[in-house]
Amino acid sequence: MKIGIMPHTGKKLALELTKKTVNYLEAKSIIPWIDGESAALIQRNDLAQTESGLKNLDVMVVLGGDGTLLRAARTMSDYNVPILGVNVGHLGFLTELEADKIEAALDMIISKNYTLDERMFIECKVIRNKRLAASYRALNDVVITRGTFARIIQLSTYVDSQHVVDYQADGIIIATPTGSTAYSLSAGGPIVEPSLDCLIITPICPHTLAARSFVVRHDSVVEVKVEANHEDMMLTIDGQISFPLQSYDLIEVVQSTIKAKFVKLHQRSFFTILNNRMKSIQTRKEYESEG
Repeated sequence: MKIGIMPHTGKKLALELTKKTVNYLEAKSIIPWIDGESAALIQRNDLAQTESGLKNLDVMVVLGGDGTLLRAARTMSDYNVPILGVNVGHLGFLTELEADKIEAALDMIISKNYTLDERMFIECKVIRNKRLAASYRALNDVVITRGTFARIIQLSTYVDSQHVVDYQADGIIIATPTGSTAYSLSAGGPIVEPSLDCLIITPICPHTLAARSFVVRHDSVVEVKVEANHEDMMLTIDGQISFPLQSYDLIEVVQSTIKAKFVKLHQRSFFTILNNRMKSIQTRKEYESEG
């Protein structure tokens, strides 16, 4: 069994958990894969390995919140390695377990007592002057937004080359079912069960009450043409990668042929997780309002 560890390097708790995980695995005669930066931060430079070793892993253990997991998912998708998400953040919609359950989870992985949950990626291309300007892969969403100036942009939206709607809005979100509980939900989009394959298109602050979110088939080709009298527009991938857009750029989004793979140790349903996370949000809001 070859296991990797990918922590959130900016969180003290994640690094402490990394040390604990390393010690536990070494006691089981397993030498984990760790990148150079993380190995240096836990003062174990002897464990530092290169990216070439990722292709040999059976499982990557990710210690952090959803942001850490999103980065790991995009990285590991090139190597077809499943991910176990351990929540060291606040909500953790994507993570499988809490930090205090890590040792029991490692035992289950070592004994191969787990299943895999596959999630769809989307591929995004930016076409500028009929040429490919950029391409990305996203697990949650692709977002087109105006910049810092309070100027709306026009977003002409097409599905399979058929014109659907022109949004006058602050932006638009094209999300996967996994991403339906992220930015899309905040913008008024629907919650979609992750096992479904579809694309969710949601406008951000549309300047008409008639504008609504809609859902299309997983094999649809979604195209958005952006128009504005300024160049202050941005494409964002999973809220982590950005690319500046220009007027008349065409953004094409399709389902990827590659799947994200997550380790499942328990038979919790998506709706159980959703209910628990929503309760956590409500509890935190009530605590903050009282404070």
